[in-house]
Amino acid sequence: MAQTNSNADVPVSIGGAKQGVKIGVVLAFVLIISAGILFLAGKAVSDKHTEGLQNQEKRLGLLAHGRAEMFQAWLKNLSRQGDRLIKSDLFRLYAAEVDNIEGDLAAIFGAVALDEGEYDGEGSELAAQLPMMQNMLREFSTYSGFINARILNRNGDAYIATDGHLPPMMEEQLEQATAAIKHREARFSPLRRTLQGVELDVYVPIYSPDARENIDEPVGALMMTRQVSGKITELLSNSTLSAKGERTRLMQKMNGTYKQVTPWTTEGFTDVAAEIELNKEGNLPFGDRFSLSEDDEEVFSLGIRVQGPQWWVVQEADYDNAMAPIAAFTNTVYVVAGLGILTALLIAGLAWWVLAGVQSQRVAEEFRNLANKIDDQKRFIDSINANIDEFITLKDSEGKYTYVNDAFAEAVGRSKEELIGMDAPALFGFDTAKRLSSPDEKVAIEQRKITINEPIFLRGQRYQFQISKSPYCDTAGACVGIVEVYRDITQFIAVQEQNKRLIKGAMEALGSTIEAADPYLGGHTKLLAGLSMEVARAMNLPEMEIAEIETAANLSQIGKMFVPNEILTKPGRLTDEEMAAMEEHVEHAYRILKDIDIEEGVLKAIYQMNERIDGSGYPKNLKYDEIILSARILSVLNVFCAMIRPRAYRGAKEPVQALEILASESTKFDASVVEALGNVIKTPAGEKLLEKKA
Repeated sequence: MAQTNSNADVPVSIGGAKQGVKIGVVLAFVLIISAGILFLAGKAVSDKHTEGLQNQEKRLGLLAHGRAEMFQAWLKNLSRQGDRLIKSDLFRLYAAEVDNIEGDLAAIFGAVALDEGEYDGEGSELAAQLPMMQNMLREFSTYSGFINARILNRNGDAYIATDGHLPPMMEEQLEQATAAIKHREARFSPLRRTLQGVELDVYVPIYSPDARENIDEPVGALMMTRQVSGKITELLSNSTLSAKGERTRLMQKMNGTYKQVTPWTTEGFTDVAAEIELNKEGNLPFGDRFSLSEDDEEVFSLGIRVQGPQWWVVQEADYDNAMAPIAAFTNTVYVVAGLGILTALLIAGLAWWVLAGVQSQRVAEEFRNLANKIDDQKRFIDSINANIDEFITLKDSEGKYTYVNDAFAEAVGRSKEELIGMDAPALFGFDTAKRLSSPDEKVAIEQRKITINEPIFLRGQRYQFQISKSPYCDTAGACVGIVEVYRDITQFIAVQEQNKRLIKGAMEALGSTIEAADPYLGGHTKLLAGLSMEVARAMNLPEMEIAEIETAANLSQIGKMFVPNEILTKPGRLTDEEMAAMEEHVEHAYRILKDIDIEEGVLKAIYQMNERIDGSGYPKNLKYDEIILSARILSVLNVFCAMIRPRAYRGAKEPVQALEILASESTKFDASVVEALGNVIKTPAGEKLLEKKA
């Protein structure tokens, strides 16, 4: 029996077994040396980066604290300027006397003037002294550089003003004045922009002559208004200590939003572009974020709260300038590391050149075979794409086309070669490209398919496309492009819109048929549907819910077809038995519509629109949370439309009068719906609907 050579099927390593071991040793040597060099280089760069950020944080912190203390010292000085006036015994005594007057201050201003310098009536002595006090306040305001000033009692009522009369104060000013009195400390209003520039109000408590400051209760407050555009600009200007790219900004919180104070601009304030998240101390922590004023400028910033008003001094440093030393150090380290690795590679390359000659030839042959297979597969895929009607494109991360199929090229009227390298704005125009590209970022980040429907004009004709966008990822899983498939659904959309119009026409015809049974119901359904849709839009409801509300309004009176005509048209109030029969229209409507293919939201809205949020409605006596929002909208609008149209037993009410009645019934009707209705009837669309009610 012949022996079989056991080594015949054993693969031989390139260059022999010993040669393969030598190549492995060389590769291991290079990898170990390279890994060690890179580890040391990475650690050095990381340590430098950490140290640089810590130094940057300390620097910005020192600058921000210094500027914040300057602002606090300036505000303190402003409040203390009033001491010359409010610490005058004459002013303190006058304020204390005014505080003793019960009720309003009419006793001062209502005293009757007799001869020169004489007054008659309650408060006559205070009235006689009033001109002198006004002159003293005016002189103080002019001397101290304030635009105007007022003296207020502890209720926030002004009784002396530099401008000779007492114009009404804003609600925010009254709050600051009473807060200064209540907390026994100076208060500062938010900055505001006027024709004269940026202004600031300062409120300082006034004590009676024998009172102890900051302990006893004040008897009033001094309000001083100053134009501060120049001072704030001065405080924000760069000092000699500021480095290149560093700047100081002032941020103010106004009505729950953050604004940058910019006295040198026309508006005086600009929107804050960066996202603001304060720490538990109320300061803006150090971090890498966008600049307050420019949403595309990256900076390092740190903010310190100014004691008193809601101000923050934000110190910014340009990101590139701050990182320049770290970047230079990083480049140097990695250049040195690269030279070390290159040296190791040169040494290993000599060994590799000796040992890997045969292997290189075999690898080259395998690559040629692989390239041939890839070419075959590409020709196969291209042949498929060339014979399908859908448009297929591939865009890179910059939005430029790297592949288009024949159908897409033919539709846009360009060659495939011409389209490669173009982007959507160049092909479709800026506005259309913006709509088409809006989901791209979400597709790339979430790496999932998104489908949109968009109109596109091709060669002067409008088409409706369903566009499916999918991420195109590399072998590492990173998204490097977007695959788009365009499907022409123009005819489908046209048929769908035609069906919607037919259904809407049928519902409106049915509503008109129902209203014909009641002469006072004519036009009610159309007005109800129109106003309900406008209110739903004003409340930012989705389009699907708005469509359901329109359908429910058109079908809301269908149940009245089964209510006796003598009850519907009775010229007077209904008896209890007749009212019970009338209320049965809800059950009639439900019985008719429940077996029809209609949205559940429409059916619920019709069934619940006669309920009231306090449980006094019908048919189920539901309360607020049990009634869906669309039904609460129809409830308000149904009553409103009924009140502004005449009935047999009463005339029509004016819309404003009807709205006031609904607002007074806040226990029965949703206040948010009533408020939205009040806004709608003031709009052109609402006014147009009300004009047609007759």
